[in-house]
Amino acid sequence: MIPPAFQDFATPTSNLWKPADMREEAAALYRSRTVQVQRALAAQSLDGMLVIKPEHVRYLTGLWGYSTRTEYAMPRRLIALIVPQRGDVTLIVPKIEVNFARRRTWVPDVRHHIEWRSGGTEVFGGIALLEKVMAEKGMRRGRIGIESGFLSARLVSILQEHFAGVQFEEAASIVELLRMIKSPEEIAMMRIGGKMAIAELDVEVSAIRAGVREYEIAASGREEATRLAAEYSIANEGGDAMPLDHPINEAVQIITSGERLDMVHALASTRVINEGDIVLLDFCRVPQLGNYRIGFSRIAALRELTMQEREMFAVVMRSYDAALDVLKPGMPAEQPDLVAREILDREGLGDSFVHRTGRGVGLEGVERPEIGAGDKTPLQAGMVVTIEPSIYFQNFAIHVEDTYLITEHGHECLTACPREFRILDDAKA
Repeated sequence: MIPPAFQDFATPTSNLWKPADMREEAAALYRSRTVQVQRALAAQSLDGMLVIKPEHVRYLTGLWGYSTRTEYAMPRRLIALIVPQRGDVTLIVPKIEVNFARRRTWVPDVRHHIEWRSGGTEVFGGIALLEKVMAEKGMRRGRIGIESGFLSARLVSILQEHFAGVQFEEAASIVELLRMIKSPEEIAMMRIGGKMAIAELDVEVSAIRAGVREYEIAASGREEATRLAAEYSIANEGGDAMPLDHPINEAVQIITSGERLDMVHALASTRVINEGDIVLLDFCRVPQLGNYRIGFSRIAALRELTMQEREMFAVVMRSYDAALDVLKPGMPAEQPDLVAREILDREGLGDSFVHRTGRGVGLEGVERPEIGAGDKTPLQAGMVVTIEPSIYFQNFAIHVEDTYLITEHGHECLTACPREFRILDDAKA
């Protein structure tokens, strides 16, 4: 049974993200992604690839839950997917994660390393296990792809030292290009995530009043996000499936108010909300269902807006609508930014628009394509991007952000919610 809060949401898909009881179509989904990576390796004459970035490991294997811990991208607790150009892949994990990994992933060959010396057969250290597996797969020589933009200089140096016969080459784009086009399962997750973000907004707006601190508002939204994610997970576990998902969102929300409104990415602080404040609520850093990110932001006010402020809001909304007009398949990804920025520049507000008009979202808060100058990538159906032309000043800001799915003929808003300022009841004349 679907909880009441989700009854008008997308069809439940959580079984597709529970490899403990992996249904065949879910295994096929992850396996097909890995096959596509191998085809790309062959096309680029790469002999294989080491996949270490947590979002990429999750995208190809289904394993996730450790992604906020940087130690898992280093030798002591290395997690990596070894992908040869041909043949079976192998997932290596530290022993501390091996039971979780085997229940999470479709990959049959999951091996572990230990972080203490032992006289037994277990391998001490992630690099030692990596050497063993790569030797088995004939990957100790040749051209091997890595995610050099993600890996630390220390780890790259270690890899070069231990694999002298290997030419490591940047290959993160192989997975990034696949991730740009969301699967139907991902789209369903993100539709639900968009509705969750709106529900969190409603709770946080209700918490705004003079005397409350920014972090307390953020805490109310996080509690709602946790409750919704837990209800959805419980409703979809079914049968004797072992619960694997944790509903607590590991993130700190962006909330600014008053004199902090020009601090664009400032996290919720201990600042006390005062009478007459404007409060910006931004959910970009808050992971939603299945850890998928949604770009979403709205503004609330503890006072009526001045005429000048209303005029500026109207200008920003014109730029927003202009960006939407060109948000469709075939358009260069930069085009919405160019048209939105031109309007703000013409009206003298361009200097206060300090970021691009949008970006791709999904397993990360910033993915390809960039809805910003210089990205000529043609928009395609299945991409999920944000639109967010904005202006920022002390004590006044306009940051209205939504997430859009590019469709065959245009776009679909995943965060459908009124865009206007929310003038709180106590502030209305």
